[in-house]
Amino acid sequence: MTQTADIIIIGGGLLGTSAAYQLAKRKAGKIVLCEQNDIASQATSRAACLLTRARTKPGLMELVQETYDCIEEIETELNESLDLQQVGSLTISASEASKKGLEDTYMAAQRFGIEAEMVGPKAVKEMLPWIDNTSVREAVWMPTDAFIDAALLCNGYAKAAKKRGVVVRTRTGVSAILHSNQRVTGVRLGNNDEIHAPVVIDAAGAWSNLLSYPLGIGLPHTPVRSHFWITEVNPSLFPANQPFAVLPDARAFTRPDVGALIVGIREPECVSYDPKEMKTNIEHVDFTPDNGWSTLSQSASLFEAFFPQFRDLGIAHYMAGPSCYVPDANFIIGGVSSMEGFYTSSGCCGGGVAAGGGMGRLLSEIVTGEETFVNAAPFDPERFGAINPFDPAFQKSCADARSNKKGG
Repeated sequence: MTQTADIIIIGGGLLGTSAAYQLAKRKAGKIVLCEQNDIASQATSRAACLLTRARTKPGLMELVQETYDCIEEIETELNESLDLQQVGSLTISASEASKKGLEDTYMAAQRFGIEAEMVGPKAVKEMLPWIDNTSVREAVWMPTDAFIDAALLCNGYAKAAKKRGVVVRTRTGVSAILHSNQRVTGVRLGNNDEIHAPVVIDAAGAWSNLLSYPLGIGLPHTPVRSHFWITEVNPSLFPANQPFAVLPDARAFTRPDVGALIVGIREPECVSYDPKEMKTNIEHVDFTPDNGWSTLSQSASLFEAFFPQFRDLGIAHYMAGPSCYVPDANFIIGGVSSMEGFYTSSGCCGGGVAAGGGMGRLLSEIVTGEETFVNAAPFDPERFGAINPFDPAFQKSCADARSNKKGG
């Protein structure tokens, strides 16, 4: 069976659904979104969901602000809450090395008009009862920062897109992107049906290179393990309204979770995965054989300087999943010169929840030929030249981008 559309989007995670919503807002034609499993069921469902506003890289604050704007729009359009938790954030410095980054973040917030305040150890302890503030030098307090359930946000994009006419097809895997004479012509589905369209957007996350590489397009990212732990419930130690915290000196972040604490700790050498070895559903992928205990054993000591009780706390849950990282830790958004009609929104670098709304907007503006609201050049898919995403050395360079990341 052959069907037709104007735009096909592959992937029902945050990047695919946000692109669908933004394209639908621009009345870009008949849009079909294909998701192999269910909406928000893969990497999106395992995100830590921090919506940190202040960023120092060009364009990122605008992308994040667009996500906040989308949340407000979608809640109005659907007449339902996406349960945004505006608890604020603390970015904490405990060394000269992190102080410069802290000051840069504060200045970036000031320039963009984000409410921010420099605070000392006493204020940090008042907002985070669990923290040992002995080594804390100063922190940036941003009261308008928030977190959100990524699955709720993703389904919000999808529902709002459907309301605007997008056809959302779940349990519909794409086996190949069709092309002829250096331009895309559509996709072949897992059941061998075809959908023909002049534009195909590859937003398949960890699986995106499996679809693009047969076209001669190597997208410059690879799946890298992101993970976090959730402590046992202790409402007095972890009040529900406490801010989320970013601790660059510990390569860690924390976030409240219904009386418990989510703790993300980044190991010195992060683990990458060959996309060819990824299963079709991450529920079947063994991201770590020991539920992260070896990582805690090797990497928790820096965090324990801020939270000495951490090792004695019970861990109630462990969450791991693939986050696609790029060597320069910048997103991949746009088209390629070698294949007309092919576009991608990928390489979220752990920031897809926060920047997804803006990534969808930027991509939709590129696809429809509008003037882009931010400079698209830093996100150009071809900025590294030709790459082989299955080369172990390249995959390590992507893992290193996460290993060297300082923020949450």
